[in-house]
Amino acid sequence: MKKILILVLCVGMSGTAVSQVWQPVSSAIGFSVKMLGVTVNGSFKGLAATLKFNPEAPTTGSIAASVDAATIETENTLRNRHLREKEDFFEVAKYPKISLKSTKIEKGANGYIGYFDMTIKAITKNVKVPFTFSEANNKATFSGTFKINRKDWAIGGNTFGMSDDVTIRLTVNAVSK
Repeated sequence: MKKILILVLCVGMSGTAVSQVWQPVSSAIGFSVKMLGVTVNGSFKGLAATLKFNPEAPTTGSIAASVDAATIETENTLRNRHLREKEDFFEVAKYPKISLKSTKIEKGANGYIGYFDMTIKAITKNVKVPFTFSEANNKATFSGTFKINRKDWAIGGNTFGMSDDVTIRLTVNAVSK
């Protein structure tokens, strides 16, 4: 009986993969949207994230992250203030964080695919984020790009000339914990 129990434990443990914990050390969170045919680029800062990821067993991982909405930067002071304060945009005094929380991570054709709940202005929608992961010497980089429809989060209202599509670019450099 002891031999069977030990065998069961060994088989069970060999199939168990543990996600590694990564501590973010730097990030670049950017976006772009067309306005009257011209691309407007912007960024956010203040990333806080919990990254648990094993590239050999991505389904065991989880990622949760947020940025400070008030850090939005488009290299135009008036536009920044408008985006931060107006009800049709981020209204950062009322909604200070933009967050992502994974619901599933799997291997994809060119890396990995994360399925996330993305919350902006207390509206949560599902997004699919293809990303890559590279690791060397206990340092890693997560990098991904995805598109959203800004109207799904009540951003921008019916602003004349503004595209509904927003491209979001994420790069997070992390170290093993």
